Amino acid sequence: MEQINSFVKFFQEITQNKLVDWAIALITFIIFVLLSPLLSYIIVRMFKFKEKDKKKIKNNAFYKPLKALFITIGAYIGVLIINPEQQIMIRCQQILKITLICILAKALINLVDPKYGVVKKLRNNDMPDGNKTIASFTSKILKYVIYIGAGLLILAVFGINPSSLVAGLGVGSAVVALAAQDFVKNLISGFSIMSDKPFLVGDWISVGTNEGEVVEISFRCTKVRTSDNTVVTMQNSIFNTENIVNWSRMTQRRYLLDIKLPLEINSDKIEKIVNRIKFVLDNDEDVVKESAQVHFNTIQTDGINLNIYMYTELVGYADYLKFREKINEKILKVLESEQVSIAYPGQSVYVHQQEKEENS
Repeated sequence: MEQINSFVKFFQEITQNKLVDWAIALITFIIFVLLSPLLSYIIVRMFKFKEKDKKKIKNNAFYKPLKALFITIGAYIGVLIINPEQQIMIRCQQILKITLICILAKALINLVDPKYGVVKKLRNNDMPDGNKTIASFTSKILKYVIYIGAGLLILAVFGINPSSLVAGLGVGSAVVALAAQDFVKNLISGFSIMSDKPFLVGDWISVGTNEGEVVEISFRCTKVRTSDNTVVTMQNSIFNTENIVNWSRMTQRRYLLDIKLPLEINSDKIEKIVNRIKFVLDNDEDVVKESAQVHFNTIQTDGINLNIYMYTELVGYADYLKFREKINEKILKVLESEQVSIAYPGQSVYVHQQEKEENS
């Protein structure tokens, strides 16, 4: 309440001289606002003197924080020109310190962002395969460290000692520790994923009942985009208990197909069909050489079973589906040319004509 009264009193005591000071302060602030882009550009250009592209300079990690810094300096100089009473000045100084901490934190966050800065250089230079997994994970860890550091500095501005705050939690800290067990478990699992690298961003994996493309790996969870374009978020701890199948690590995919032919087909026709299908597969450019196998497998009550399998180097899921479609069409054309249809499950019923048997 006292602070509100001091602010009201401050505005009531504004004189003509004060109005002049306010006008000068406002003009000073506007000048800093207008000059902030130019001053920021000059400072960044001093460290990036070889860079000629203006857009790249303006996209630098420190360009926008520098603009905010100059605007903050202009506002503080304006406050000094107005020369408010001591209590208001103390509050303004606190606001200045908090603003400077936030600007510095923003600059450091930009610096560790995967889009530019140190993490981008790490990704481009030390990771020739261009994967973004480690860069993204490292960036998020560093960002949280910066957030925590900025928060502790802001508490210090208000005269709060973080160590005494933690000590004062008492029993509450034990509750927080219990609640943080899952968080710590997921964090450790996240580091395990980073070190073992069972999958990377962009890989197609299946874990339990979930299958899809990995779109993001954080220290707490992993996001997978499924084939129906939905995103499944899985806790990292699940990868310690479930088997991970990484389809993107395959060098070849196997296609297995069973076909049932009618029982009425004679052995010569079966042999001919087997040889023709084998010939078609051996001459397909997407089938791995000498990997195609076509066999007269079993004779069952509902038909004759042909077992067909082959390997292809088209490991991408979409390409693999197109490959299967092409192979199926070629096999059907072989059967059509031989005037053979695929058998379907059923039973044959033979009708016994009693009168005919008696006459015979």
